Amino acid sequence: MPGFLQRLFAPRWRHNDPHVRQEAIAGLTVERDREKLETLLHDEHPDVRHAALARLATPERYQTLLSTLEPGTGLYRTLLDTLTGKERTLLSLEQRQQVVDTIDRPDLIAHMATHADNQQLRLAALARINDESILIEQACQNSIAGVRQAAAERIDSDEGLERLAREARRDKQIMRSARDRLNQRRDQRREQDARQQRRDDLIAAMTRLSDQQWEPMLPARYRHLVREWRSLADDADESQRHKFHQVEQVTSARVIEHDNAEREERAREQAMDMARRDSQRIIGSLEQALKDLAHHATLDAQDVAQLQAHFKLQAEQWRDLTDRIAPSQEDQKHFEALFQKAGELAAAWQRFEEHEQTLRSAIDSRDFKAIDHSRRAIAWPEGLPCPTLLTHLPEPPASDDSSPSSRPSLDPEQFQQSLDQLESQLDRGELQEATRLLDSLMQRRMRLAPDHRDRLQARLNQLGQRTHELRDWRNFAAAPKREQLIEGMEGLAAADLDETARDQQHRRLVRDWKALGDAAASRDRSTRFRQASDQVREQLAGFYQRRDQQRETNLAERERLCEQLETLVGHTAATSDPDSLRTIRDRAREAWRQWSPVPRNRESELRQRFTKALRALQTLIDQQARTVAQAKQALVDEIRALEDADIDDERRADRAKALQTRWRELGRAPRGEEQALWRAFRQHCDTIFERRNVQRNQQRQQRDSRLDQMQALIDRLDQWVPERAADQAILDDAEREAEALMPLPNGSRTGGMLKRWEGILRDRRERLDRLALGTLAERWQQWQPLLEAHVAADSRALKGEPADSVDTPLALSPQALDAHRLRNERRASGEQAKAREWLEHLRVHLSVLVDAPLGSEDSSRRLDVQVARLNDAMGNMPGPMEELEQLQNRLLASGPIDQEDWARIAPRLNELMTMLQEFDTND
Repeated sequence: MPGFLQRLFAPRWRHNDPHVRQEAIAGLTVERDREKLETLLHDEHPDVRHAALARLATPERYQTLLSTLEPGTGLYRTLLDTLTGKERTLLSLEQRQQVVDTIDRPDLIAHMATHADNQQLRLAALARINDESILIEQACQNSIAGVRQAAAERIDSDEGLERLAREARRDKQIMRSARDRLNQRRDQRREQDARQQRRDDLIAAMTRLSDQQWEPMLPARYRHLVREWRSLADDADESQRHKFHQVEQVTSARVIEHDNAEREERAREQAMDMARRDSQRIIGSLEQALKDLAHHATLDAQDVAQLQAHFKLQAEQWRDLTDRIAPSQEDQKHFEALFQKAGELAAAWQRFEEHEQTLRSAIDSRDFKAIDHSRRAIAWPEGLPCPTLLTHLPEPPASDDSSPSSRPSLDPEQFQQSLDQLESQLDRGELQEATRLLDSLMQRRMRLAPDHRDRLQARLNQLGQRTHELRDWRNFAAAPKREQLIEGMEGLAAADLDETARDQQHRRLVRDWKALGDAAASRDRSTRFRQASDQVREQLAGFYQRRDQQRETNLAERERLCEQLETLVGHTAATSDPDSLRTIRDRAREAWRQWSPVPRNRESELRQRFTKALRALQTLIDQQARTVAQAKQALVDEIRALEDADIDDERRADRAKALQTRWRELGRAPRGEEQALWRAFRQHCDTIFERRNVQRNQQRQQRDSRLDQMQALIDRLDQWVPERAADQAILDDAEREAEALMPLPNGSRTGGMLKRWEGILRDRRERLDRLALGTLAERWQQWQPLLEAHVAADSRALKGEPADSVDTPLALSPQALDAHRLRNERRASGEQAKAREWLEHLRVHLSVLVDAPLGSEDSSRRLDVQVARLNDAMGNMPGPMEELEQLQNRLLASGPIDQEDWARIAPRLNELMTMLQEFDTND
């Protein structure tokens, strides 16, 4: 079919005329004509595409087409235009937002954020953008302020904030916000760096503290460092936490160890004081016991047993005391003397008991020779009370030639006192003493005078009856106790107890049996008790053997300990540390207590040896401590002189620190002297460091004052804006004021202030330079009438007319006035060719200064200008402003110039002078 027929019978939606095709779309339906509409979507005419798309517009269709079409196609552009609202929208706002939420192409999302006609739609597209560079572009270039603000808030990197602060000129609020956020981050980083550095400093300080010698202020410094670390530990990394925890544990262990040592030392001091009081108490108790015994008229077995028991108890307490601390030499000698006296009494009583029966038999038989022999064998010590039997020994009969009446009679008063003593003993229940005294009185009663015998005999008989009653009652009361002790001993042999408990029970029963004395004593009971006791001893034979072996081992260890102490005392250097010697002394006492018990027959001798060695060690400690005290007293004198020395406070404090180090290295003086010396030494140290701190505070206040003055100057200059070039004097005064405050103390604040100061100076200088350039440009415009007058006068002079001088009503500077006069002079004597060439040279020079383009014909003149400027630089090259001012004066002085030459060059000069407003003097 011919083409025109095809066009004639073709359907309207395929008509050549786009308007026809657009009208035909209205008659198509989506359900029946979807393919036709799909075809029309790709039509060349945008109106046809728009109409077809209006019939098929759904969010899903938009999503499908946008994901499959190439960006350059017409349908793609139509989709974008209808989606952004550039053309009539085909979807509702919610549907368009739904489409935006499903777009995956970054360029399409950025296009929607930039060109969408609704802020909500742009914000939805902006939320899909993750590229920070695109966010920065949106924050700088988006036409909606809310979108710019939202994009700026999502920029998080320092580089992005720096770029945003530099490029967001469209929105000053965003620029300031970015700058503030950046400064805040920098401040936070500086603060974090400062906290990081402070934590490192704390770790280093704690490390030094853990390694240094001990001093009294070390616990306080440790606690201060721990408190400061806790205030900084929130943002510490794991490495710092681990390092500080390690060194803190070491230092804490040292502090705890020293505190424990201090407590132990105080406990030792208290124990020593208590031990001294105990030693005095023991000695006083022994003395009192001997004094009480000395007041007795006679002595019996109970008195001796009580004295022995008392001395045994006190000896055990003395042994425990010497295990804790070595008593003084005087106390030890006093104790030994009292113990020796008691031992003499016990030995005399033992001899008395051995010869008692012999002595009684001799008394009964009146064998005075045997009585004298027994008395000498007993050898009772002088000054001690003796038994009743020895008190009233019968005297030998008188010689044969003597009469019975010559024998001395007994004093009735003395007999009466003995009866009173007997009654007192019966009242106290002292049966044995009362029995002996009664026997003595029965023997002595015959020596009484007849007139006193009957009177005293009645009382003697009465007291004798009481004595017999007391003996009967004692036997009656003691018999069940003895039976109970026998049953207890027999039951102990059959009991299932450990060896230690069995031994303790056995010793208690034996002790209670002996305490009964002879009350209700019988051979059968004694035999039963002894047999049961022997059976228990057989059961404990292995225990006794192991105990004896342990005692031998303890004895060997104690002997070795004594040898070590004796060797230490004999070979200790004169410079030994008293603290080390104190530690050795305390450990030796602990070891002595640990190696206990030892055999009794060696205990006293070995204890004396140990006490002697400890006393020698204590003497050495005291000597070394006194030496330390003398050295510390010298340090006190030295620091006192240092306090009054005329030197700088910092140097004085450094020397005081060195003295503190020497103090720590010396060790400890005697306790009382150590505290007094330390108080004096610390008082001078505190004074020195307080003066140093006062000086530092003054210097800090001065530095802070200079910083505050500098800050006030910066703030004042920041608020000042130059209005004219003459304000340069204000800037010069501010620079001189800042120079007077220099140098500022180091620190982050100083660095920030100097950067701000330099930036303000640079900005103010640039503004003053621009004002000065504007002044030069204005001056050039003000000179135009004067220049025209000079050119007119030059033209007349060149034509042969008189060379008239030009007057000016302007107020010229001295240099400009000299140039004006020189122009008048050159009018008569100058050469036109040279003036024309010089004027061209100045034009090129001005072009070079304002960086204006030059033609090839000016290349030689440009080279001359550059050479001339280099020659000037080798001497004293002027600044840009001064050079421009000199150039204007030279232009004013250049002549003679005729009207034609000036008309040719003047427009170019005016153009160059106008460019001064844009000239950068910093180039």
